[in-house]
Amino acid sequence: MFGVGVGAFWFVNTAAASRDPAALAVTTRNAVRAELFFGIPVAIIQPLTGWLLMLQLGYAFDTVWFWSVVAVYVVTGMAWVYLIKSEFRLRGLAAPMTPVAATPMLAAEILRARTLAAATLAGVVVLLWLMVTRPGL
Repeated sequence: MFGVGVGAFWFVNTAAASRDPAALAVTTRNAVRAELFFGIPVAIIQPLTGWLLMLQLGYAFDTVWFWSVVAVYVVTGMAWVYLIKSEFRLRGLAAPMTPVAATPMLAAEILRARTLAAATLAGVVVLLWLMVTRPGL
């Protein structure tokens, strides 16, 4: 999932930098497809497999570590959902435009998508750190 997110960000970001609305519309459409195709199953499977692993390892569900993981997972997931919504808006804004017609609204949506992508990436990095170090266990 991490690779899909980074790849989607890279392609959307480079399409936005090209200032070609047609390229941005196609790229965001494909990025959203890839993120949904891989992201939804992962969002369902990861908590389930994490719960099973915690049971197998005998980890307690009432620890600060566990609730920190849950909180970061939920906040990261929310940022990801808003990122997908932003990418849908980008696609909708970019599709009917010509390269000369880029608007401040499109620029603001690109900034929003970049910010949400950075927040999602930061959340994934924090989750990775929590999973590897397991502070407090």
